[in-house]
Amino acid sequence: MSAHIGSYDVGSDGTGLLGRERERTMVAALLTALPRGEGRVLHLSGAPGTGKSAVVRFAAAAAGRQGIRVLTTAWAPGERGLRHAALHRLLRSVLTGSTGLPARERALLDAAFGGGVAAPGTGEPTVAGTCEPAAPDMCEPVVPGTSAVAGPVSARLVPAAPAEPAAPAPVQLAAAVMRLLTAAAEPVLLCVDDLDRLDGASRDTLRALARLCGATRVGLIVAERAAAGVRPLPAALAMTPDALTVTLGSLPAPQARALVTRAGRATGYAEEQLVLAVARGNPLALTELSLDGGHLGDAAGFGMLPATSRLAEAYAEDVEGLSAPARTVLLTAALSASPVTRDILRACTSLLGSGRAARAGLAETIARGLVAESVGDVGPAGVVGTGGAGAGAAELDEEGGEEGVGEGGEENRRLYFPEPLVRPAVLHLESAARRLAAHHALGRCLTSRPHAAWHTAQCVAGPDEELARRLEALAAGPRPGTAVLVALAALDRAARLSPDPERRAARLLRAAELACDHGLTDQALGHARRIDPSELGTFGRALLLWVHDLLPGNSAVGRERIAELCEAARAVAPQDPALTQKLLHAAARRCWWQQAGPGERHMVLRAFEDLRSGPRDARDAAVMALTAAVPLPQAVPPHSAPGPADGDGDGGGDGDGDEQHLAGQVAVLVSDLDRAAPLLEEAEAAVRAGGRYGRLPQLLVPRAMGQIWLGTQWHTAQALAEEGRMIAGRTGQPDWVARATGTLAIIAALRGQHDKALEYAAEVEEASLRLGQNRQLNLAALARALTASGTGRYVEAYARLRFLFADPAAPYAFEQVWGLAFLAEAALPAGEQADARTVVEHVTALTEAGRAPLPQRILEYADAVLAPDDEAEVRYRRALRPGAGAWPLLHGMTQFGYGAWLRRRRRVTESRTPLATAESVLRSLGAQSRAEQAASELRATGQATDGQSGADDIARVLSPQQLTIARLAARGLTNRAIGEQLRLSPRTVASHLYQIFPKLGVSSRAQLAARIGPD
Repeated sequence: MSAHIGSYDVGSDGTGLLGRERERTMVAALLTALPRGEGRVLHLSGAPGTGKSAVVRFAAAAAGRQGIRVLTTAWAPGERGLRHAALHRLLRSVLTGSTGLPARERALLDAAFGGGVAAPGTGEPTVAGTCEPAAPDMCEPVVPGTSAVAGPVSARLVPAAPAEPAAPAPVQLAAAVMRLLTAAAEPVLLCVDDLDRLDGASRDTLRALARLCGATRVGLIVAERAAAGVRPLPAALAMTPDALTVTLGSLPAPQARALVTRAGRATGYAEEQLVLAVARGNPLALTELSLDGGHLGDAAGFGMLPATSRLAEAYAEDVEGLSAPARTVLLTAALSASPVTRDILRACTSLLGSGRAARAGLAETIARGLVAESVGDVGPAGVVGTGGAGAGAAELDEEGGEEGVGEGGEENRRLYFPEPLVRPAVLHLESAARRLAAHHALGRCLTSRPHAAWHTAQCVAGPDEELARRLEALAAGPRPGTAVLVALAALDRAARLSPDPERRAARLLRAAELACDHGLTDQALGHARRIDPSELGTFGRALLLWVHDLLPGNSAVGRERIAELCEAARAVAPQDPALTQKLLHAAARRCWWQQAGPGERHMVLRAFEDLRSGPRDARDAAVMALTAAVPLPQAVPPHSAPGPADGDGDGGGDGDGDEQHLAGQVAVLVSDLDRAAPLLEEAEAAVRAGGRYGRLPQLLVPRAMGQIWLGTQWHTAQALAEEGRMIAGRTGQPDWVARATGTLAIIAALRGQHDKALEYAAEVEEASLRLGQNRQLNLAALARALTASGTGRYVEAYARLRFLFADPAAPYAFEQVWGLAFLAEAALPAGEQADARTVVEHVTALTEAGRAPLPQRILEYADAVLAPDDEAEVRYRRALRPGAGAWPLLHGMTQFGYGAWLRRRRRVTESRTPLATAESVLRSLGAQSRAEQAASELRATGQATDGQSGADDIARVLSPQQLTIARLAARGLTNRAIGEQLRLSPRTVASHLYQIFPKLGVSSRAQLAARIGPD
């Protein structure tokens, strides 16, 4: 079969085929019918690379496993001009059985395959050595008195009979072939690939053979290119009307992603997204495209990835079949960074020396379906230039100072490629000399100055600062989809043209910053490594410091980097206020992540106050929130007013979603989750639209943390954290991997998945040591504390939570605010009410100037849980006032606390409502261990829960409190743990168990668990 066709490799068992359920079903039906004598034909068609060959291979492998004989053929270079070459290849293994055929059928086969089915003395069939007039240059000339045997590449000559019989008619030859195939006792599957490229005689015979398959044990699967789009096929190639016909299209998104991952050419998440955007579901492109180690090539000028030899070969015939002028037009259009028809024709005229030849070449490419023309600034997908992948030509024309053009006029016509993959394929097929000549012509003829600069730059070897400045315009503005490739390639080329080392470094650093922002870690590191710090001045060193703070592997740098960032900010403040802001934000981030002491925080705040002037924006608020001991809600900007910075604190950017990101970050820092949620969601949508995948973990993980409190179920929080963890890992952000893992640990602990929570916590602790980020330990401490409290070990839980508040002078982040609720919850059974009250009072005093709604509710909950008996009810009612349900987890905890307090005061009937509410809310969230605690308290009131039968024998022999203790003991809790959970002493628990065991007829905890089962 053809070595270069097929969407992806399929193993001998066919398991490599992804998706294509409909085609699988058709193949299965065809194979099932063959043994019953119900021969069928399956006709596959589709654009190049859509996986036709893969389905054919899948069918062949499946047939082999079922004991069906498989015969295959496909196009081979050099054989297209040899009559019946492909048919001979198909039948080669069964022709030895032709001796048993009637004389008429044997004569037909002899006539088709060279005057004798077997060459005398060899037993090897021969093929008639005549070439089709349509392709006289594709085979060896036939010497009179000889015949050619079909080979994989060229014909070889053997002696032939003196008089050649006339070529048999396709219908007669097809009947003879069918007689040969049905002579065998076994069913046969014929697999024919590349039908449209086979020799004409074989094609006609196979088409006639398809009409004979019915009521036989012969099946036929045929694959050919679709008769639309790239290269129309003649109507004569249509198969029999009885054939099952399917046109293969693009793979759905999930299968496309799986195929890219399996191919392994894309090294990271962002690169995979670029491949998916360029390939648009084409299986061959999904397996072949990549950034090729960072060498973007000419295709980057229009926002696409370079083609490989295998991908280019799929379109080779389309290019090779063109006239010389048409081929020049196709190359120029494919290479052009601008889609304007007039400009491309002007460049083609320069190359061909004739406007008439250029127009004729364009007409030929349009007639062949390779290129199309539209009117207007925005064309269909595949517009020449950045087209659907980046800034449109109209915007860049404005940057270049060009005048507008009228609607529908010659200047408003645009060229586009109906099949965009043709563009990089054409560039791969053409020589470097021809591409360079086309670049030169386009550089002189394009009216868009930035686009012209791109082409001119490909032809310039020495430094040229003016050209470098013009190139930088291509890197400005929004960069949706794959247009980041245009910007990166333009900045890289501009750096190479820069005569001044500092300007060269600035352009490389801008490219590195952009690559970080889009999650292209390898490209970012590659740009940064090309910079020689010894050539830089003050500004260049400050910019290098900023970019290095974004790159992977720099998070573990010690706290001395905070001082360096502040000094650099002071040095460049008069020259670049935006860079000053970025440097201060980077210093503030380090203060927060590394839990820096008051000295470093004061240093950053002092520099911030000294250097900032005018109205403050979201980045300023972020600096304050990251360094202040207790950030206040007032630090969050009420609106996302644009600031001077062009990106958030974790990368440079395009401006889209930056302010929402920063404002959402500040809202999270102050636990204002109601405000943070829509800001982060809006920023996430903008970041995804702009392809800035390096930002996504910084949005997904905080959103997941917020959903722990805001969500009515934790499926959303789980999905956000898992996606954030995966993207962070594949974009080189280990700090956000740890952050996402810590979030997953908290969710697992709350769900009662304690072993998984502890595994996650251990990962976070290891990452914290490796990264030098103490802040990560807070999440691990929370997860371990929640695991302890979920299993009734409240003393341990309280000790771990108290660790979060060990330094009263340290900044209070949201982990401490959240931990305050669980600290208060654990205090009573752990006997630490007095100590917990001091912590709550301290936090209350620190936040007196203002609190977000959630911290306010947490403090009210803590006040109620820790309140003296004579004040508790009033405080519980205040904590449960209208609006408490906005935070389901806290609402469930408050209802549980109130219900348990009522039951302990022997107000059993009143306690049932809050306890039932608590169980319902917590079980809906998925907080199983907490829901079971509420259920145990509810059963202790004498009310059955959803998991308890009213006819339960055990419930009849035990009191409600004894039943609760028995169930906890059956779960494996110790007397001390049971006592902590039920506010009883271990001695009292032991006394109850002493009475429970004889009532149930057991003598050990193992027998107790077997008797009643774990709750």
